[in-house]
Amino acid sequence: MITEYLYVPLIVFAIAQCIKFLLAMFRGEYRPSLLFASGGMPSVHSATVTSLAMVALIEGGVASPLFGVAGVFAAIVIYDSLGVRRAAGEQAKVLNVLISDLSSSGAVKVPGKYGHLREVLGHRPLEVLIGMILGVFLTGVVMASQVFEQAPWLLTVPSSLAQTIELVLAGFLLVTSVIVVVLSRRKKATKLSHYRPFFQQIAISNVVIAVALALLVLLQKQAVLTYSTWLLVSLVLVAFLLWHAALWYLLLVDGKLRMPTTPERDARKDRWLKKSKRTRKSK
Repeated sequence: MITEYLYVPLIVFAIAQCIKFLLAMFRGEYRPSLLFASGGMPSVHSATVTSLAMVALIEGGVASPLFGVAGVFAAIVIYDSLGVRRAAGEQAKVLNVLISDLSSSGAVKVPGKYGHLREVLGHRPLEVLIGMILGVFLTGVVMASQVFEQAPWLLTVPSSLAQTIELVLAGFLLVTSVIVVVLSRRKKATKLSHYRPFFQQIAISNVVIAVALALLVLLQKQAVLTYSTWLLVSLVLVAFLLWHAALWYLLLVDGKLRMPTTPERDARKDRWLKKSKRTRKSK
């Protein structure tokens, strides 16, 4: 049989690459090359090496020498993707712009001699973080039986103290969602109001997770073991982290989830006017 140290990271690698391709499709880009390319969201390198370290942790525990080796290897790969490889990608962007400017000014006689350098090589910290979370989560799903053997507490109901902490966290999320919405709607806070769609999504996700935690506490009080164990609480918190990381990625990297600026609004208005004029002429 194939060892878990091989097929589990490969499964995580394939799923992470597919997620990268699907995210590009949601942005309106059909790029099958992303199924094999490096860079981008999420970090496939981080997901794969984190999965390898998780397999070693599940199989041998914290004291396993193999976990130490896999952990150090994962740390080196993640550091490299954040440092050297990302710096190489940023340098490629600058060189491409420089060659384009020199070619337009006539300083470069044969522009085709300098090929377009690949710009996406490394990863941003948020991409690495989501890749690591995916690696841990997917490995836990694939090796669920071994995880439950090593950590049987996942199938137990949280204590009364833990339930109180869940309720406090739910209340905190509700309060922060209200504060975020109020601050984003203030007329004087121009910077915050500019990102109103982003803050609205944050508030909605906070409310959803708060309601989910409150329902979990209710199920725990009723001793519904199937639906109120630590496993479901962990899944809810992982979904919360992934969703918020995705929102921050859309804001910081893609520039989405914000109110359009005045030039953008004017451009949309001009496009709408031109389209309406063409429609009238056709009629």
